[in-house]
Amino acid sequence: MKQTFTIKKVEGEQAGKVIDFVMSMRQDLFPMLSPKQLPADLLHFDRHYQHSEKSFFLAAFAEDDTVLGTIGICPYDGRFDQLSGCYDLSATAEVVKCYINPNRRRLGLGTALFQEAARLSIKAGYRTLYLHTHPFLSEALPFWKAKGFEERLREADPVWGTIHMDKPL
Repeated sequence: MKQTFTIKKVEGEQAGKVIDFVMSMRQDLFPMLSPKQLPADLLHFDRHYQHSEKSFFLAAFAEDDTVLGTIGICPYDGRFDQLSGCYDLSATAEVVKCYINPNRRRLGLGTALFQEAARLSIKAGYRTLYLHTHPFLSEALPFWKAKGFEERLREADPVWGTIHMDKPL
């Protein structure tokens, strides 16, 4: 079955549909988080992603304009104290909200979104990509390792077990 999709920077009225997709995926993957509380970047989506030179949000759309997947890039702000001094904050981007519709996984969609995000990150002047994931997201760690990310730090927290990863561009 050939999958067709288009990857675009999210602009204008597409934002609402994309935010709904992200919140739905977030609820499925992180049921311990409040489904009613929008994260700050989604609450201020236009300012955070659409009107910033260093941030952007991509979505993959089906032919009928259904959102199939997402990925965001924003400056890494040093928010994790345990990583203090590991990154040049002027040249490190954080990969956020990489979600693929479960019915569309393993068809190349995540790879296509990541490749476009990496291309645009280089164009924006970033030299390193940072992300974090969790062991309970069973497909995430193999996916990111296949994209060249290496583990920087694995936390011992019994709930989250956060795995911090990075990749030079």
